[in-house]
Amino acid sequence: MKIKIENATVITNNESKDVLHNATIYVDGEKIVYAGAAEDAPAAEADRVIDAQGNLIMPGFFNTHTHVPMNMFRSYADDLDLMTWLNTRIFPAEDRLNDEIAYWASMAAMCEMAAAGITWFNEMYFFMDAVAKAAQESGLRAVLSRAVVSPVPDVAQRTFREGVELFEKYNNTGRLKVYLSPHAQYTVNNEMLEKIAQEAARLNTGIHMHISETRGEHENCIKDQGMTPIELSEKLGLLDVPFLAAHCVWISEHDMELMAQHGSYVLSCPRSNLKLASGIAPLSRMLDKGVHVSLGTDSVASNNKLSIMEEMTYATLLQKGTTYDPKVMPAAQAIDIATRQGALAMGCESGVIEAGKNADIIMLDTSGIRYTPDYDIVSNVVYSADDSDICMTMVGGDIIYENGRFSFADTEEIKARLNEYAGIMKAI
Repeated sequence: MKIKIENATVITNNESKDVLHNATIYVDGEKIVYAGAAEDAPAAEADRVIDAQGNLIMPGFFNTHTHVPMNMFRSYADDLDLMTWLNTRIFPAEDRLNDEIAYWASMAAMCEMAAAGITWFNEMYFFMDAVAKAAQESGLRAVLSRAVVSPVPDVAQRTFREGVELFEKYNNTGRLKVYLSPHAQYTVNNEMLEKIAQEAARLNTGIHMHISETRGEHENCIKDQGMTPIELSEKLGLLDVPFLAAHCVWISEHDMELMAQHGSYVLSCPRSNLKLASGIAPLSRMLDKGVHVSLGTDSVASNNKLSIMEEMTYATLLQKGTTYDPKVMPAAQAIDIATRQGALAMGCESGVIEAGKNADIIMLDTSGIRYTPDYDIVSNVVYSADDSDICMTMVGGDIIYENGRFSFADTEEIKARLNEYAGIMKAI
């Protein structure tokens, strides 16, 4: 489909961080073929013309750390620390999940993310066929990984095989990619971690792993292994492939140096880390060290929202507040972390509005009082905007969400299903 967007204000997020006014964007199929001044736009036919007057066009958001079937557990286990949350509430509830529940919970997550302007997500969980089905039906792009989560050898081997089978089944099919995923250093032994590193290298894929989320996790690894989780990961070869490290709240200066050296990515989840009282990741220090940083939500069980717009706002405010420096992580950098840096972490041609990039585009209604007066639209997006302002989400040239409507789902059916399944969970 050929789409023309006209009369647009555009946050390009390009290298120059240009903001365009009265701009025109042409989309042909999955790609942007023109983004620039209206007077310079090529003459071209369009199947649909969108008038963006009063609206803002920008790249779609990247949610780089998710567990989408856990949309079944929103507000199910609140006001607990991580280990109590996991062991007393979440693990028992997960024992009652099945493919059907995981699919419908994932569909709920697809709707929530599409309405929040998220065009890519990076998933670590199980019931991955159900997640893949939901992702394919939604049109969202995703990196999927089956978590290897048990220190028990037989279970670890089984979940490892399932991760490899997931890769063989879905990698580079449609809008899906597949990585391997050891859950964390404290749930997977060294032998299996090394095996996963070797297999990821053989498959030419990446690794998605929880790293140093809590002080206890970080310090126990030093006590038991004589090194930090990142240092151990580097020793075992995990950092030799694209390495996506979720949380990194407690990483050391040396950890940052290793991650910068290997080009690894931090997947920071500020709201989840705050809610579980895990701490505040030192993102500004990581950025100073040359570490790549992107943003994730974690699950709605620990967040309770799938909103990268909010993560972006929390990230910049927390860095300013903890460093006592208002210049740290300015608005343009916060948008870059929520978009282009996520694209780099996922290894894709998105996150920028310019010719040749994927047509992963969102539109915000900026006609309201919250944007008036408009001295700086970039600052307004970071400090004033809300998910409810998003009026269109386009992935690969397909409009999957527009003005409250989803192209792929009946939200009333999804809500009815989840309310039915909630009775199973309440019995725990």
